[in-house]
Amino acid sequence: MANVMKPPPAKQNHTPFGAGLHAAMAQRLINPPIGIRAASWGAAKVHTATGIHNGITTTAMAVRTNDGKFQYLVTVDWGWWQGKADDLAVRGEVIKALGIEENQLQLHLTHTHAGPSTASDIAHLEGGELVGPYHQFAIQEIVAACKEAASSAKAAVITWGYGKCDLATNRELPCGDIDIVGFNPGEPADDTLTVGRLCDTSGKIIGTVVNYACHPTTLAWKNSKVSPDFVGEARDIVQGATGAPMLFLQGASGDLAPRDNYSGDTEVADRNGRILGHATLATLAKMITSGKRMRFREAVDSGALLGDWEEIDHQMSVETNGLRLDIDVKLQKLPTIEELQERWKDVDPGARETRIARAIKLRAGYVLEGGRAIHPVWIWMWGDAIIVGQPGEAYSYFQTELRRRHPDRVIFVLNCTNGPGYMYIPTPDAYRRFRYQSWQTLLNEGALELITDEVSSAISRLPKLRYE
Repeated sequence: MANVMKPPPAKQNHTPFGAGLHAAMAQRLINPPIGIRAASWGAAKVHTATGIHNGITTTAMAVRTNDGKFQYLVTVDWGWWQGKADDLAVRGEVIKALGIEENQLQLHLTHTHAGPSTASDIAHLEGGELVGPYHQFAIQEIVAACKEAASSAKAAVITWGYGKCDLATNRELPCGDIDIVGFNPGEPADDTLTVGRLCDTSGKIIGTVVNYACHPTTLAWKNSKVSPDFVGEARDIVQGATGAPMLFLQGASGDLAPRDNYSGDTEVADRNGRILGHATLATLAKMITSGKRMRFREAVDSGALLGDWEEIDHQMSVETNGLRLDIDVKLQKLPTIEELQERWKDVDPGARETRIARAIKLRAGYVLEGGRAIHPVWIWMWGDAIIVGQPGEAYSYFQTELRRRHPDRVIFVLNCTNGPGYMYIPTPDAYRRFRYQSWQTLLNEGALELITDEVSSAISRLPKLRYE
């Protein structure tokens, strides 16, 4: 018969990261019309959507904060804002319709490169006349999802956790004296998967939050269908298993993309999505029961000395907070548009036109006098989790460094969120190698490190966790 022994002097409890929130999620399908402008690739020969693969959705999570207001975390299966006017034409209208302040909304684009155009000034281009009416429809559905989430918000427990997913690879491939944007098997990639499981008080899953850094570039210039890329299949897998909405958040993926990439085959996108979807389910499967923590019961002598643990009730942190940083960043010496035209004179005309147009729109509403800009960052605290959203395409250093510095928190890092500042935030090595990301951005070398330091300091100043 096994002998029960007094527990040794060791850590007696294991408490999962979590939060006690008043929250809910809602989702809407926002498929665009066939024929809409969908021109994300300079090398593409077809610039309008010929069909839809999977579904373009918007998912909203509403959380009532300690001051009685709501914070809205919203995702849309679009690519990226080309300029401030495009962003505000949608985000500004959502804010107005909800009757909230700007800092109560993080509107996040999942960054598909097979999405409908987000530009508000292309009615003169093929398929561009459909963009304005489509955006009006999408705004209505985004607002409806937000209102549904807020009206159905109830006492809930969200359990936060880290998992692993090896879909992402490094995408900076040295080719002689230059680097190209492609799979580099010689460099490691951040494989961190961050997941939140939202449950009601009975333990039923009512939503899942997934944060992963990997460029949705599976479908490229050979594809003419509108698609959420791998995010769609991953979402279908998770929602099919949980029966609840999944809210996907694109991480700091400036240097990360799938190995199987730049395809015209939607099956490749679905295969990549299965990798992410099943990794998410694995992360959910290893989580402790909602509203529980683990307590060491006793040591049992059974040949070996065994540690017997049990789950017991636990009240999660109910602390919420939110702040905005406006970080003063330095810009590169910006070439004139004429200089850019000369620099890219030998580039494919379609790709050259895309680059020039983006360069013009990136500057509007962001560049200040004196070679500087203000880069906005939103930081929300939901219990043990920190949600960091900003508009740029930060390199993975941003998320790995924040998580290294703050192991006592679960850190969600979001690219392509709100604005302005819709540009790459690369590492110093990217500038030295004159990679695409370093000449696409307006930011000077050192911006990534500065933004990381400022955000890290702000996280350190957030209130100490309060448990009840």
